[in-house]
Amino acid sequence: MSLFIRLSDSDLCFARYEAGTPTDFDFATFHLAPQASLTLNLRGAMQQVGLLQHDFDRVEVLAGSAVTPVPLADFQEEDAAPFYQFCFEPEARQRVFYDTVPSVNAVFLFALPESVCHALEETFGEGRVRYTAALTPVVQTFAGKGLGTSESRRIFVYVHDDRAEIVVLEAGRLLMQNSFTVQSLTDISYYTFNMARHLAIDISSTPVFVAGPTLLRDPVVTEFQQYAAKVFPIHPAADFNRHIVATTDGVPYDLVCALLRRRV
Repeated sequence: MSLFIRLSDSDLCFARYEAGTPTDFDFATFHLAPQASLTLNLRGAMQQVGLLQHDFDRVEVLAGSAVTPVPLADFQEEDAAPFYQFCFEPEARQRVFYDTVPSVNAVFLFALPESVCHALEETFGEGRVRYTAALTPVVQTFAGKGLGTSESRRIFVYVHDDRAEIVVLEAGRLLMQNSFTVQSLTDISYYTFNMARHLAIDISSTPVFVAGPTLLRDPVVTEFQQYAAKVFPIHPAADFNRHIVATTDGVPYDLVCALLRRRV
């Protein structure tokens, strides 16, 4: 049995799901105590979250940390940590990971503090925990959307928490990816359409897809429609044929994609 954990600055999302029994799905959110360590928060979650009372063979952790892409053809495993550390300057000791994303011809580098990894492995068992960037299943899902349009370029914006993940694809190739801290709709518009301008993208014909919780997604769609002609909200329930994972309230879009990516 597999346990999925989504890490964010404010919450831990837990999901129990097996593709072989698609109607058997448990989901829970645990709000982090901001002054407590992750170890203490995990102990609290183990006591309060019912689904954690099961035994798990594997624990899949979705890390919401920053990602930097590397072209697949240029990637060497031994270069992952030096390359990531060149791009970012972490304050604490980090453990660097990578995800291969062949659907967009890229490798995503990401990292978590060593203390976070230690807390998870101490709680669930070192040999059981596997790490994935939360953005990886999202981009894998994006890669299959909008391919039937006349435009090979597509812009995708995933809004969640206080961030906007912006991904630009051309057919099966990643043109650009970046993550921005945002406080308002105008922030999201600025970053999205400034990126489009730098890539010389014609926003009068290029489709723009917006994913995220309804309360965040729909205002962004309305805002974008002032500037772009083809703006489409992403509805997970429709995309995933009203699967129980996609129709359960509160499940973040990246976790939906991670759980159902093999069904896309």
